[in-house]
Amino acid sequence: MAALLAIAPGAAPARRSAEREGGHDPITTKVTFDREIRAILQTRCAGCHTAGGPAPMPLTTYEDVRPWARSIKDQVLTRRMPIWHAAHGYGAFANDPSLTPVEMAIFAAWVDGGLPRSPGNSTPAPISTPVVSAFRRNATPLSIPAVAATATVTLASPWIAAWDFEPGDPLVTSATFTSAGGAAIGTWVAGDAAVTLPAGAGLAVRSPVRVTVQRRNAADYEKPYTPTRSVLYVVPLTDAPARRVWLEQSACGAPRTRPNADLLAVRPLLAGGASARLWLERPGAPRAILGWFRDTDARYPRAYWLTRAADLPPESRVQSDTPCSVELTLASR
Repeated sequence: MAALLAIAPGAAPARRSAEREGGHDPITTKVTFDREIRAILQTRCAGCHTAGGPAPMPLTTYEDVRPWARSIKDQVLTRRMPIWHAAHGYGAFANDPSLTPVEMAIFAAWVDGGLPRSPGNSTPAPISTPVVSAFRRNATPLSIPAVAATATVTLASPWIAAWDFEPGDPLVTSATFTSAGGAAIGTWVAGDAAVTLPAGAGLAVRSPVRVTVQRRNAADYEKPYTPTRSVLYVVPLTDAPARRVWLEQSACGAPRTRPNADLLAVRPLLAGGASARLWLERPGAPRAILGWFRDTDARYPRAYWLTRAADLPPESRVQSDTPCSVELTLASR
């Protein structure tokens, strides 16, 4: 689960109920924590729900998970968690962290079936912290002071091929990156994986790069945590890439006048709580659904990366059922 941030105040009663009733739950399912639930939590939740991670509570052991199990079930079945504002069935996105229908059914069966711990007499191991990726080992780390709302970092190269962000404060919900002069580079939202551009592509940057972070309020049940320095990881390019990537903002319905490009990602620029259905209109082509973005939250300015890049020729338009603007991540052809 990218982050169970929305559980906060309303979850406490559900937690107390689970603690009070859990010891008497009859076991009516073969689904167990050790055999099935650990794997789901590792894949969907461990990126945020670890000690010091950007979520209010760790979910790394059976003892961590059990008091919250019913709240987690409600959150995932109503798709409030993981935080993802694109409606399912409208567009396809490579960075969708949501549980699959099968995973949701397995988790619900486990909760409704009495929360069994492990098959037989085996003892479940704790859910491991995600392994440091090869990307981070090979990327250039740029340190950001603890608790700073904005900071600047210097890049030695004018091009980058990938980026990632590691917050040093669990209250950080997102970070945005802009070049000197204000050109947008990209965003990170709690739970996001590293962004890697298509092979041979690079995004131009001008130093110093400005990093702006947003934070949430601490939940009353969170343990105190001393923030450390955050890190922006980038993969620099020494030479100009074969394909250039850039970000472009436009009003919904406005025609593009620039050359043909591939659309890699879309970020709706909507007021908090707003919703919009977006689709592409292109000369000589049928309409193509981009996505339906609902109940957006400015604390999570996520870019939605398309599973498959879309052709965006001149005179193309991103249309919407409501007035809005969009930020498009584009790549030259």
